[in-house]
Parts: sequence; C-alpha cells; structure tokens
Amino acid sequence: MFRFRSNLIAALLFSISIASLSSSGQTQRPLPYRFLIPEGYVGWIRVDFEVPGAPPLPVEGGFYTFKFSDTGRIQTSSSDILESRRNEFLYYSTERTYLLRVGGPPETRMVHGQFSGPGPGHKYPVPNPYRYYFIGPIDVFDRVEASDPSTAPQESDGYPKVGPRSVLTRENLIRMKIREP
Repeated sequence: MFRFRSNLIAALLFSISIASLSSSGQTQRPLPYRFLIPEGYVGWIRVDFEVPGAPPLPVEGGFYTFKFSDTGRIQTSSSDILESRRNEFLYYSTERTYLLRVGGPPETRMVHGQFSGPGPGHKYPVPNPYRYYFIGPIDVFDRVEASDPSTAPQESDGYPKVGPRSVLTRENLIRMKIREP
C-alpha cells in the first residue's frame, strides 16, 4: 500500500511539472496600446521607453495606456512592444473620450507618419527606444512633411518637436465628423 501511494504521488508530481512546463512555454499575446490625447491636439506625440526612474505603463481595460498632456511627450520605464493593429488613439476631454480614425481614406484619418527607433538610418545618439505619431488632419500633416527640415522645430536629439502645432475647436471636430455634437 505504501509503495502504491508513493508511486501515485510521484506520478501526480510528474504530471503537474509537465503541465506547468507546457503552460509556461506558451507566449501570451501582448496587450495593445491606448493613446489618450487631449481633445483637439494637432502635432507630433512621442513616447520614450526604458527611461530609468520613469513610471511603468498602467494597464487599463486590457490596454497599456498612455495619457498625454498638451506637452505631447511621455516617458516610461516600460519596454516597447511590437506593432499592434489593435492599438487605439482617442481624444479625451473632461466630458468624454472618442476614437480617432487610423485607417480608411487619408482625408478621414487622424493618425499619420508613425516612426520608431533607434534603428538603421536613425539619428544618434538615442539613449532610449522611442515612438512618434502625428495626430491631426492629413492637410496639416502634409504641410509639416513638405516643410524644409532644416528650419522645422526639433527636439534636442534632432527629431521633430513634440507639442501642439495647432488645436482643433469642437466646432471643427464636429464639422470633420470626428466628434459627435
């Protein structure tokens, strides 16, 4: 009887260890990003990752959440993840949040010109990984892209200056069908 119990216990322990090995080998799908941007903000936003002493990204509703102020820049100690097609961009105000269009016809999109680094061809030295997005109508983005880079405002590391270039009023947002009345 004692031998039967010890064999049973050994078999159970073996099964548990196999199950834990197989479950720990599973890769979890990374959470997408949710970018909360002040209502009406038009301009570049930037996230600096792996910044020592910066707070980690909070997780809210199944998303890593970035809540930007009107400075347009956030620093986090968290690492960047691979691109996710599930990312969301929202304008927020004291009253509500609403989704910005990322896809569809260019004239209806509000998110443009994403780039990240460092990588081949990027400016150096860059101490931390970063990610940029332009938030605003395509006509404003096109004007920014067409401007002379030597005279365009830049951050100290030579990348585009973050912060609002302009602000869309609620009336503009309603007219553009970005915000409901």
